[in-house]
Amino acid sequence: MAESKLKQFLFKIKAFLHDGLADEILFSTRWLLFPINIGLAIALLIYVFKFLGDVITLIVLSPHLSGNHLLADTVGLLDKAMVASLLVLVIIGGHQIYVRKFHVNARKDSPQWLDHIDTISMKVKVGLAFTGVSSVQLLEDFISSKHIPESVLYKHYEIHAIFLLSTLIIAFVWRIMHPKEG
Repeated sequence: MAESKLKQFLFKIKAFLHDGLADEILFSTRWLLFPINIGLAIALLIYVFKFLGDVITLIVLSPHLSGNHLLADTVGLLDKAMVASLLVLVIIGGHQIYVRKFHVNARKDSPQWLDHIDTISMKVKVGLAFTGVSSVQLLEDFISSKHIPESVLYKHYEIHAIFLLSTLIIAFVWRIMHPKEG
């Protein structure tokens, strides 16, 4: 009796797999990334409000700021702009690669990179963005009026070097996989 139930169960599993329903379910899991992208878009919106608040503060305080303080605040704005660009890259690029292709060929305002983004080129772009953000952090360290402990500076150097090295390795792998492309 148990053997016949097992055979029936296995037959149902085989029919489930054969009908392609399992494939459809697995293929549809990519849509689980959609709410994550929405969450990142909300984080971007919050980041924009924070950026605008910093710009307003800079405008109000600018007459009283020294040159170094103005430079430090401007570099802080640059850092926020780079992080915002990184979020856009991850949201749009990730959706294009993993969830669904955008139908923007007819749009003239479509980002140029969106037409030929793949997983590795996106990782190179993200790595370059991280390297850029860590470069801004190093610049902030140098122009800051606060004393930054040497151990913190070394950590920032190490992080920057790791970002740079890993990005170069990913770019090298991309070059090997795409020898005839730009």
